[in-house]
Amino acid sequence: MRIESIDNRPLDEDEKIYKKSYLAGDNSLWDHAMSISEFNSYTEQDIIPFNPETHNYWGRGQGYQGVTIDRVNSLSNVFITLHRRYSYPVLHNHDYIEVIYVARGHCINCFEDYSFEMNEGDVCVMSPSSIHALSCTNDESCIINLMMNREFFDKNFLRFMRGGKILVNYLENTLYKESSSPYILFHTTRDPWLNEIARRLISETDQKPSGYEYSISLLMSEFLLHLVREYEISAVVPDRKTRSQNNLTVAVLGYLSVNYNKATLESTARFLGYSTAYLSRYIHRVTGKTFNSIITEMQMDHAIEMLKNKTTNLTDVALEVGCFDSSHFSKKFKAFFGISPTEYIEKLSAGTKD
Repeated sequence: MRIESIDNRPLDEDEKIYKKSYLAGDNSLWDHAMSISEFNSYTEQDIIPFNPETHNYWGRGQGYQGVTIDRVNSLSNVFITLHRRYSYPVLHNHDYIEVIYVARGHCINCFEDYSFEMNEGDVCVMSPSSIHALSCTNDESCIINLMMNREFFDKNFLRFMRGGKILVNYLENTLYKESSSPYILFHTTRDPWLNEIARRLISETDQKPSGYEYSISLLMSEFLLHLVREYEISAVVPDRKTRSQNNLTVAVLGYLSVNYNKATLESTARFLGYSTAYLSRYIHRVTGKTFNSIITEMQMDHAIEMLKNKTTNLTDVALEVGCFDSSHFSKKFKAFFGISPTEYIEKLSAGTKD
């Protein structure tokens, strides 16, 4: 499939069958996600027509709420597909990271007990543990599934996060440790560069020219890097309790990663438009840390980098990371690491000599 063929592409044979069923009357099967047990029951009753040779869920995950799709098997560690229109939204998860990109149109991202709409330009990074399904019931949409193993994603996405270790840890926990269908959502509002890369990925996958797997790997890396560069600070994550979406956590951590050496709770709350009491409670609830502990961690991370890079004047380090003087810095450093900065420098020097 060439790049220009993605738009207005005709329905394939399965899509025609699904659309005919959709238009026949009862659309409730597309309104919310169904479990694999429900799906199997509907097929046994001939309520759902489908082709077992092309359906991902045939004979799999019997009796479970969702079905696990096998890991990515590709030399590039990346696999690209176009999502079928009108296919039934069957709950499933993966052994890999899935990135859903709406190149055109819209769809519904469904979970076990809630859902949200994705519109043109939206990019959703799905946790491997997320039990979810997509519902797309129109001819015009082009939904691209970008699948990769965790090692590839971490190397080409999390590694480039400018928000520092705390933000990376927060997003890692969101994707890999939290339950309740976690994801990270980006509203890119029809970013032409992302759209072009995604279309080239589809073209490479379909035509398979010489070296296409290497090309796919490079293009996917570029897609993820652009996403980080342009949209990191606006990333949206779901609240574990309320399921509501917000970008406050990433915005706070991103702001502090740049301004940690001068930011106060008051100045941060003022910049973001919240009260200090609300922001303080919110930060502690979503990160498990206080505002001051986050600032100290960022200060010490930067201090370690400076000391490793041979900046041994403690006054210079103190002023750079936002401490009053070398004495104040030394006290914070020892409280955080258990040794003084002078002792740390000596250990670095001894390690270099060894």
